Amino acid sequence: MRILIVAPVPPDPDGAGAIPILLHAQLSGLRERNELTFVSAVGDEPGEAAAAAGLDSGVEAHFADRRQPRTAASRWRRRLRLASAWLRGTPWRAAWFAAPDIQTVLDRLARERDFDVVVVEDSAMADFRLPAGVPSFLTEHEVLRPRPVRWRPGSPATWPGWAFGELDWLRRPGFQRRAWRRFDRVLAFGNRDAEAIAELAPELGGRVRVSPFGLVLPPVADPHREEPDTVLFAGNFTHQPNRDAARWLATEIAPALRRLRPGARLRLAGSSPPPSLLALAGPGVEVVADPARIDPYLDSAAIVLAPVRSGGGMRMKVLQALAAGKAVVTTERGREGFDCFGEEPPLLAAESAERIAAAAADLLGDEPARRELGRRAREFAERHHSPGAWAERLEAIYREACEAQGDRADA
Repeated sequence: MRILIVAPVPPDPDGAGAIPILLHAQLSGLRERNELTFVSAVGDEPGEAAAAAGLDSGVEAHFADRRQPRTAASRWRRRLRLASAWLRGTPWRAAWFAAPDIQTVLDRLARERDFDVVVVEDSAMADFRLPAGVPSFLTEHEVLRPRPVRWRPGSPATWPGWAFGELDWLRRPGFQRRAWRRFDRVLAFGNRDAEAIAELAPELGGRVRVSPFGLVLPPVADPHREEPDTVLFAGNFTHQPNRDAARWLATEIAPALRRLRPGARLRLAGSSPPPSLLALAGPGVEVVADPARIDPYLDSAAIVLAPVRSGGGMRMKVLQALAAGKAVVTTERGREGFDCFGEEPPLLAAESAERIAAAAADLLGDEPARRELGRRAREFAERHHSPGAWAERLEAIYREACEAQGDRADA
């Protein structure tokens, strides 16, 4: 198939967030049997320009420029464009990532060639005009449900930022619903998100499909580098569910774990930790800000904890731990996307701080059980989450929509 993919950022196997890593796996799997054209933009975020320049030659790539303009006049024009888009109802994230020059690239490609499938990654990119008459797919990276305003504005100095954030969040679920309606199929990474899409937009229930994401599998973690009683939580701390999980770990779960296992040490590693998370560092708690790579921290961890209590979408750090052959303790929400294959995922799940701490303490004290759970975790990732396995699921969904469109045309 000739597949056009539109994404918010370049693929990057070492990206700080989940989306670049996910895109790297997606392209790695699909390019084996398909002709791929990738369209995105390069911003000022660290590593984006290098990732775009280093994209594998097996993929035709086109990048618009989303970087800060050099002149003051150009910077003001960009600010006015972003503000205007926001005032018209576009969430800030969509206004930020959807660089206008991407549309110029898409229009040119639509004139020059034909595509069998158009795939848009994330609803932030859903407002672009796509090639006409081509089956279109939107991968919703995280479904947002409406929620009440959080009336916790803090000190007067923080009121403008709080008000902007709440107003922006209130428009995001509606923006997502409008985006979903534009596409022939909407893909979710797990059953919970698929059910949420069907609930929030019942008329689209027949268009929703589940396809758990994939990962270019890392080497299996070296057990000789493991540091006894070290517990790891890794994540992108710009994501609110990760900040919540880190605070819960440091303030409730880790103290409960140390009561059961006095030598246990918690390590929080991830990008962009705010001051409130940096302040959690202390006896038995280490905070690693913006690590260049997560692999060394996976190697040194005895187990990985992922006590997520909110949010949806992908659980990239859980999958990275499973793929590295690590024993993982998470929550029922953390299991989402790994429970779609008719078999129990090889990880432990609990809901309270005490039960999570007890499961972690048991694994820390039982090396054979820890190793066996990690072995099964790696095999599970190879079976279901490799780029090839993910590409097969995606190709089946693409073919289904293409065949349905052909049937409608015949009728």
